[in-house]
Amino acid sequence: MSNTKTPFVKKAVTCPVCNSQAENYFIMPKSFIVKSLESDRHVFEYKWLDEAFNQYHPPFYHFWHCPHCKYTATQRDFLKPGEDTSSDFGALKKVYLQMNPAQKQFVQMLGSEVDFDQMNFSMAMNLHLMAIFIRELVTAEMRDTSKVASYYLRTGWLIREQEAKKDAHGEWATYKKILEKMKKLWPEVPQFEAECLKKAAKNYEEAYQSHPRYADIIHATELMILIADIYFRAGDQVQAMKSLSSVMQTGQKFRAKQNEVIRREREAGKLSMARKAQIDAEGNRINLMMERAGDMRQEIIKKRVAQQEPRAKAVVAKLQAQGMDSEAIREKLKELKFEPQLIIKLLGEPKRKKFLGLF
Repeated sequence: MSNTKTPFVKKAVTCPVCNSQAENYFIMPKSFIVKSLESDRHVFEYKWLDEAFNQYHPPFYHFWHCPHCKYTATQRDFLKPGEDTSSDFGALKKVYLQMNPAQKQFVQMLGSEVDFDQMNFSMAMNLHLMAIFIRELVTAEMRDTSKVASYYLRTGWLIREQEAKKDAHGEWATYKKILEKMKKLWPEVPQFEAECLKKAAKNYEEAYQSHPRYADIIHATELMILIADIYFRAGDQVQAMKSLSSVMQTGQKFRAKQNEVIRREREAGKLSMARKAQIDAEGNRINLMMERAGDMRQEIIKKRVAQQEPRAKAVVAKLQAQGMDSEAIREKLKELKFEPQLIIKLLGEPKRKKFLGLF
């Protein structure tokens, strides 16, 4: 890399775990722009401001790495270890220095293949998986689950990008064989994008319950929408709908609380224009997120209707052949948990029951 033009700056850093010195790379600020972003925050397309850098893929360089002890983490965790409000670095350092032989063998195996001058998909995957493995050495109750979740999500993105290339005998096919070997030392190593996404969502859910960042209603709501999106992409529509329902319920409670605050402060003569504008701005952000959650719910329902329709039609045909009337069939479809919109699509709106009054 040193003999060619690159977007990188080399920085000599001290490993926060073993105190060895090593060079790591970071991308020069404002070297590229994000052209398109997917709903789970995956950058679908980058544009380097200098086309000479097109060969480099920014996500490959997200993690820093110590070539001596193989510790792997983000740039911030190397430069400012332990400074996050929920940092688990103290516990992590202790357990990392006391790894058993099998754990040491795993990080040595992955770390020995890393060369930032020749960075490729396989090396980037090694770095991502090492970062996850190291974080998960910490006991569950002490672990920074928000960080672990983001690592799993990023790993899923790498796999998504490789699968999109549809190269049957390319890097991803080769790396799948490596993953099979890894399972001997780390049985839980993720093999597919969906696995990474589900583990990301699960860790984000745990972070939602305890991480200080999500005490803020805006951040918490944004996270629940992200969790729903991740579950949806992973094919778990039930969990996605649960997350979206949580968004709607939280938003409704928040709006009711805001209205009560406005009422009390107005009655007490304490509601200034600036204060009212602040409350309205928060409310507008929540409203937008609730609208997005509503749109996602409809998207999921639409997909479920499409998936359920062939089976539902078969059930309707069978029951009609048995002489069952439409309203009885409707009740049967409800018992079988078919989507209400699908039932209406197949059988029409239910008949309104006549009110049997006294007069």
